[in-house]
Amino acid sequence: MNPDRAIGVILALSIALVLGLGGWLLWRGRHAPVPALPTASPTGSPTATASPTATGAIPDAARGYRLAGTVVGDVTYAIIEKPRGGNELLRPGQVLRGVGQVVAIGEDRIAFEGDDGRFELMLSAAPTVTPTRVRLTPSPSPAPPASPARSTSESSP
Repeated sequence: MNPDRAIGVILALSIALVLGLGGWLLWRGRHAPVPALPTASPTGSPTATASPTATGAIPDAARGYRLAGTVVGDVTYAIIEKPRGGNELLRPGQVLRGVGQVVAIGEDRIAFEGDDGRFELMLSAAPTVTPTRVRLTPSPSPAPPASPARSTSESSP
């Protein structure tokens, strides 16, 4: 078979495959069942008195960790930045060594249960490193040697 003809056949088959796949995806999108809309349901029963969640001070083992971000939805996880750099992706129930077990993840916080009790880390921005310029004070330098004075009547040198 001629190489030009082989390239033409391969190109024609590729185009036919792409068009067929695109048509099938469009057909499938029109005939797919519409998902049911979620309905809101109460998450807890109301109580007569307020019962705030006790959040203690952050234990020494957890100092330096920063909550960099959270995702809450069908999949829930939090991104924790470690004190020496690096990140850890945590889901509820996982354990962060030295800190504790992840109890809950909210939109702007993560709750841990550890040896020192329950505590929360709040979402916080990363520290910005701003370079500072060091100003050197110039040391007095000797004056440059004086050049001989020229008269204005001289032409070129």
